[in-house]
Amino acid sequence: MLNFEQRKKRLELERREAQLADCLDYALGGEIPSHYASWEKQTQPVICESHGEYQQITLTGPEYRGVPGRKISLCPDCLREEQRDVKSELRQLAVENLLDEAGIAPRFQNCEFSNYQPVNPMAAKNLSNCQRYAQSWEKIFESGTGLVMTGSCGTGKNHLAVSMAKQIIRDHLAEVEITDVMRLTREVKSTWRNGAERTESEVLNRFATLDLLIIDEVGVQFGTPAELAILQEVVNARYENILPTILISNLTFDQLKAFVGDRIVDRVTDGGTNRMVFDWQSYRSNKGGKAA
Repeated sequence: MLNFEQRKKRLELERREAQLADCLDYALGGEIPSHYASWEKQTQPVICESHGEYQQITLTGPEYRGVPGRKISLCPDCLREEQRDVKSELRQLAVENLLDEAGIAPRFQNCEFSNYQPVNPMAAKNLSNCQRYAQSWEKIFESGTGLVMTGSCGTGKNHLAVSMAKQIIRDHLAEVEITDVMRLTREVKSTWRNGAERTESEVLNRFATLDLLIIDEVGVQFGTPAELAILQEVVNARYENILPTILISNLTFDQLKAFVGDRIVDRVTDGGTNRMVFDWQSYRSNKGGKAA
């Protein structure tokens, strides 16, 4: 969530964006606002130091305290440049907000594709596959293509998952959330108590409609039937909504299927094709290692 200063900045930028749109419409000879309808209009060529000649529109109205009222158009290209700057700042604020809301743990805040360390050919291949997944997001999103990442602790699964999430957010302003099975089930179960602020349907619907949901620690402990049912309901709902889901597990692929069921895993992996294995020794304990 944006802090107070960020929200204040966004509001100021949105106001400026609206002002620039009106100014540009006027500068291009668009419809004159009704409260200027009776003012005298003049057009003359003037020189902008940055963009050269343009037709400047001047409206002259009644005097106020001895000074005639005037509305003078600005250089359209200067206005367009400022519009682009404002849109860029608004977009950056949107990215910051989406990253804040993505649930990236402090340990993984600095994880990027650029600082992932592929310690063997399989790790390099997984890096390439994850980069391709993020770069192909438009097709991935349209088809609802999911992914399963399985293997040992400390081999970089979370690092690559966070890197994918970041790139997809930055490039496409996608709504992404990274969670784990325990937090997911706890959030749903919190609606079962009296006086809960949200209903179970509201929580499930949010998980079911995110652009991308990444669920970590699948099978870290054998859950209750209720916990499994929640996980299955979320994954099934996303499958039916044609939305991609990424599952991360320290189990083997076969163990994962035994834990959540063949149907769920097959749906996420498109019949077992969209999966990556991280089966080498952990390098988390190495000096400077941050893989997970």
